[in-house]
Amino acid sequence: ISFSDLSRIECSAAASSDSAVQLVAFNASSGLCAHFRCRLGLSHCRKCCSLNKAAPRGLWRNWTQYQSEFGEGPDGNYWIGLNALHEITQHGSHKVRFLMKAWNGSEHWAEYSSFSVGPESDNYRLSVSGFSAAAPASATASLQFTTKDADHDTHPGNCAAFFRGAWWFTNCHCTHPNGEYRDASVATEDPYAQGVIWSLSFGYYYSLMEFEMLVL
Repeated sequence: ISFSDLSRIECSAAASSDSAVQLVAFNASSGLCAHFRCRLGLSHCRKCCSLNKAAPRGLWRNWTQYQSEFGEGPDGNYWIGLNALHEITQHGSHKVRFLMKAWNGSEHWAEYSSFSVGPESDNYRLSVSGFSAAAPASATASLQFTTKDADHDTHPGNCAAFFRGAWWFTNCHCTHPNGEYRDASVATEDPYAQGVIWSLSFGYYYSLMEFEMLVL
């Protein structure tokens, strides 16, 4: 069964509740394991690519680690891997949806109707377009991925090292889903732009309670 078939799996009745529903599927042809989640009224289960919701270890990893899957699974911090993102998005058309949960319990979303990630030879260049959302746009197209030990951003320094995460940075960021997790006691305090950030909705001094990235 292919990824395209699996992405059309109908959510169970439990998907209409507030709690997430997880499915795990394995694609024999690609050797990739995908977590599928049903949330926020989505009619189908979607590929979970990134989830930042807890402090232990977090997402401040090196280039080699970001190329592959890591984390605690779909119920904790999780990253599907840059190689998997390229594999998934190089065939057909795909959307990306970002789901955000604030500390007051409110949920917000942003979506791009076109999403792809390039190969390792181009440092997994991001391509996004066609924005629609309840939260203002904060992602930028045609950027290469940066980690603390592989600097491909447009800043003179290394944005990933300074902001303790990894992402498709510019100079440096207006969004940082993979930022260092900050609990409720410090989520709305200094330092500037540190944490799980979606600045156009929440500003640079608000670190989100949860951030999830889904490929549709």
